Amino acid sequence: MFYLIYVSSAIKLMHDDELLLLLEKARENNSRLGITGMLLYKEGNFMQMLEGEKKTVLELYDAIKKDERHKDIVTIVSGDIKERNFENWTMGFYDMNKAGDFPRYDDYIKENLTLKSFQDDSQFAYSFITQFNEMNP
Repeated sequence: MFYLIYVSSAIKLMHDDELLLLLEKARENNSRLGITGMLLYKEGNFMQMLEGEKKTVLELYDAIKKDERHKDIVTIVSGDIKERNFENWTMGFYDMNKAGDFPRYDDYIKENLTLKSFQDDSQFAYSFITQFNEMNP
C-alpha cells in the first residue's frame, strides 16, 4: 500500500456547490481506481492524502496536477504504509472553513500559501491529515 500527501491552492475560492461536485467526482473516480483518502479545504487551499496501489496513486496524482482549477501543487510526503488510514472512504472530506481553529495549519497557510513548511515537517502533515479519520462524518 502506498500513500501521497500534497497541497495546492485553488485558482479561485470555491463555493459549497463547487466543492460538492468536486467531491462527488473524486469519490466516483477513486471508487473505480481502488483509491481511498481525505481531502481538506480551507480558504482556497487543499490538502489531500491518496492511498492505494503505488502505480494507481501516482497516475491519479499526475492527472490531478494537470487540473486547471488549482495551482502551486506541492508534494509533501509519500511512501509505503502497512494499511489504509481511510479504508472506509473513497474520499473523506473536511471543510475546515466551517470548523474551529487549527492553529498550526492556519500558521502555515498565512506563512506560505503553497504550505512548503509542511515539507520540512512531513510527519506533522501525515499526523495532521490522518486525525480527520475520526472526525469525518
